Amino acid sequence: MVDAKFFDVLNYCICDAVNKYLGKEEATKLFRTMGKLHYSELRKRGMVNQDPDPIKTLENIVDYLEKSGYMGKITVTKTGDNELVVDMYDVSVLDSSIRLVDEGKSPSHIMTNTMFAALEELGYDAEIYDLFFDKNENHVREKWIVRRR
Repeated sequence: MVDAKFFDVLNYCICDAVNKYLGKEEATKLFRTMGKLHYSELRKRGMVNQDPDPIKTLENIVDYLEKSGYMGKITVTKTGDNELVVDMYDVSVLDSSIRLVDEGKSPSHIMTNTMFAALEELGYDAEIYDLFFDKNENHVREKWIVRRR
């Protein structure tokens, strides 16, 4: 098992290098593409199944990310026909992501970009709103609104 602190440092270094070479805007585009490639590889390797229901597909990705150790726990709660609340606990890249944002750089947001890629393949988009953030408890809560394209 890879230590979460190792992964956090590695995430910072990779994202910092990409931002330095490409700039923030292009880094954001590259990380979006990385999410698409990540989702494609997960499906090819049988690590995540795509379901016709976009919410079920997102839950499949969440299950994989928990099992991989990327996050300690992720809950997806449907709060409306097209609304979800996503709670993330023990995010392995929390410190590096905060540092990158504080420095005006683009973090990789690999979970978000992987989930966006899955939704895109199914013909959906999502808007995300930050609802809660507690660095000390390593807990992030977002509201997702999922819409057909």
